[in-house]
Order: sequence, then structure tokens, then C-alpha cells
Amino acid sequence: MTLALVLLSAVSLLLAGAIELWWGSPLRQQQRKSLAHLEKNLAAPVAAANPAAAGAAGAAAPARQPGELVTDPLCLRAGLPTGWRVPGQIAALGLLLTVLGAWRIGTAWAWPVLLAVYAAMAWLWLRARIEKLRRQLVRQLPDFLDAMVRLASIGNSLPMAFQTAAASVQAPLRGVLDQTMRSVRTGLELDRALQLAARPYRLEALDLLHVVLGTGVRMGGRADHILQRMSDFMRDLDHAQQELRAITSETRMSAWVLGLLPIVVAIFMSLLNPAFFHPMFTHPLGHKILLIAAVMELIGGFLLYRLARSL
Repeated sequence: MTLALVLLSAVSLLLAGAIELWWGSPLRQQQRKSLAHLEKNLAAPVAAANPAAAGAAGAAAPARQPGELVTDPLCLRAGLPTGWRVPGQIAALGLLLTVLGAWRIGTAWAWPVLLAVYAAMAWLWLRARIEKLRRQLVRQLPDFLDAMVRLASIGNSLPMAFQTAAASVQAPLRGVLDQTMRSVRTGLELDRALQLAARPYRLEALDLLHVVLGTGVRMGGRADHILQRMSDFMRDLDHAQQELRAITSETRMSAWVLGLLPIVVAIFMSLLNPAFFHPMFTHPLGHKILLIAAVMELIGGFLLYRLARSL
């Protein structure tokens, strides 16, 4: 039965990841296919006119930079320093807390349960930071586009307007724009450089901006009109999303409280009074009760998640 607790902890993590992928993947795939199709159509005339330049541009955007860790894109999306230090600190803190918790409860079989809870909490913390950074980027983009429109309307080219407007932008968008300009100075085209710099953030607005810039740089036309419409649309969309979050905040908060309250109460009771929960980990009946409680918590959490996502 103790082995079943370990397996259930692993299944809980896999189920949380599966829920995230299930709800997020179809929309992201559809958006990426639409942007890729549009970019392919825009790049076709350029590739036909200059195959060598098109091949060089495609080769200049590798999937991963040399020396880049697997966790670096996640750290960038969460606004954390890249490298091994932050993931190592999170992992070391998790191992320390779970070992101390298992020692306090008095059984080693509490370790995988506490580790699963810590991993879920760490993932929720990272998701909160990612969402906060995404909102900051979305709110900064309209002002940056307005600055580009003003500079382009008085005769500046799109690359010059981009470079001049980027100098007045604050963090976190400033980091994306600075990385873009560094790539431009190495010989990469503006739209490809923006695509490469924005890839770790997975922000649809930046993907659409690089397509618009590619259209303006390669084919000409009044790209400033498109940028102005993008700016207005992004402001309206952000305002509507803020109103939706305000309207549904009570329901979403209730779902969080109902979902986390049993877990938090059980952990605090087991840490404050280990003798009370010790039979749950040592007796066969306690194992069955824990399994039933874990299954009910997973089902309830999934239903509350679907309720919050449907709003």
C-alpha cells in the first residue's frame, strides 16, 4: 500500500501536467499554425527572389542557443535569472523541506506525498510569475507600438523607429527589445531577430508583431497603420480581460480555497501533531483512507479547475 502512495504522488504530478497541456495545447497549436502559414506566405516572394539570403535567415535562428539550459526559457517567462542556480535552489529547498517534514511526521513514506505537494506549489508559483510577466509585457506593447507609429509617420524606417522607440521602454519589455537589437547588429533581419528574442516568452502579440514587421520590411506599404490598429486592439483586449477577471475573481478564488484547503489542513495537522496522522501511514486502513482522500481531492480539483476555466 505504501508503494501505491508513491505511485499516486507521481500520478498527481502527471495529471496536473496533462490538464495544463490538454487545455493549453490546442489553442497554442492553432495560433502557431496560423502565424506560421502567414509568415510562409510572406516569405515566399523573398525566397524566390533571393534563395541564398532566405537560407541564411532560416539558418540564423536555431532552436536553442549554445550553452542554453532546458530550464532557461521557463526562467525567462517567469522573470528569473537563467542558468542552473535558480532551479538548483528550488530543488534543494524542496528536498530539504520534504525530508524535514517526513522526519517530523515520523515516517519516510510521507516524503513522496510532501514532495508532490511542494512540486505543485512551486509550479503554481512559477505560473503566477509567468502570468504576471505576460500581463506586464502586454500592457507595455501598446505604448511601444504608438511610439513606433509616431516615428514611422514622420519618415523613419521601421528598423530605425523600432530602435529609437526601444530606448524609452522599461523592463520587462526592454529586455526583449535589447536582445532583438543585439541580434540585428549581428546581421539578422529585424523580424527574425524579434522572433528569436520573443520565442521563450510564447506571447502571441510578439509573434504577430514580428510578422507585421516582416511584411513592412520586405514588402513595404503602410505598416504604421497596422501597428496602430494592433495597439488599439491590444488596449481594448486588455481592458476586457481586466473586467472579466474582476467579474470572475470571486468564483476563481472560491475554487482555489476549496481545492487547497483540505491539503493545507492535512499538512498542518500532520506537522503540528504527528501522532494524530501516524496511523494513516502505518496501518492498512489508514492507507486506504489516504488513497480515497487523494482520489476525491484529484476529482474535486479537476472539477473546480474546469469550473474556473469555463468562466
